[in-house]
Amino acid sequence: MLVFLIHGVATQNAAYGDRFKKKVRELILEANTNRNTGAEETEDYIAMPIFYSSFWGHTFKSQTDQLFNWVRSDIKEITNRHPDLKGKGDDIYRYQELREDFIGKFFGDFLTYMHTEKGAEIRKQIFDQFQAFVKQHPRNQQVVIVAHSLGTLILWDLLFAQNLPPADPAYEFRQLFHDESYPLQLYGLVTMGSPLLFMKIKQDIDFSIVDDFYSRHPTSFLIWLNLIHASDPIAYPLSAAIKHDCDQPLFLFMDQYIWQFGNLPELSALRLGQLAAAMALGGMDAHNSYWGNDITAQWVALLLQGDVKTLCSQRIHTGWRSY
Repeated sequence: MLVFLIHGVATQNAAYGDRFKKKVRELILEANTNRNTGAEETEDYIAMPIFYSSFWGHTFKSQTDQLFNWVRSDIKEITNRHPDLKGKGDDIYRYQELREDFIGKFFGDFLTYMHTEKGAEIRKQIFDQFQAFVKQHPRNQQVVIVAHSLGTLILWDLLFAQNLPPADPAYEFRQLFHDESYPLQLYGLVTMGSPLLFMKIKQDIDFSIVDDFYSRHPTSFLIWLNLIHASDPIAYPLSAAIKHDCDQPLFLFMDQYIWQFGNLPELSALRLGQLAAAMALGGMDAHNSYWGNDITAQWVALLLQGDVKTLCSQRIHTGWRSY
């Protein structure tokens, strides 16, 4: 099984998925040990998945850096002009580091991707990496794609979007699943912290397109897991929207909830009844937690094992962090 990862916004480290991959491997090894198969491949043996972490976060980093160089220059200029303001730049224009890390990198990546040409450039990078990955492993035809945050929109565009220009790299990406000489099978999708429900309105997303994809690959069985952290303001459930578009979906879809707090300050604010503060304090930590969350790895390991029964019976996992 090939497992291809797509990261989301504000990711500058290509090692973003390392802990996730390590944990999934450990869970698969544990499952094989429990089956008493040892090293011998029997019918119950689960082959160790092969991972690839795609990376596009560096693509427009220089432009973001330039933006905040201008900001710092402006603040320096205004404080130099008024001697009584010397050393007070951080108070005149507050939360500079947070603006750069959250607003600049988070929304900057999102707005950059929504630009037609720059979005296509990102899709081209991911297509090139995916193509090289599958060609390196010609005996592995089943593919699982795991995407986070903006990466879930990139995933949707690569596989299903209908409003892209004819020359977009997404069509080359899809062709890899149509190539009769090397028929890849899309076995699973995992979306984490996904804004696809919100984007459904903006981009007129129709989830019945997934049925169309499946109908052209009748020998495959597609499982789609949508992971939602309880405190993640970016994540939305998709079950009702998919049922609206697909009367009886040909693929197996399920929302899975991670019932945890984002961090200790969020919990403290909730105990004080400060809901808005709690959301602000815990939201981004929750949104950024999926790759390092053991529950994420557990669900993906179950998907790779084909344990549909457990996936269907457990939709809410606490792994409760009481702090």
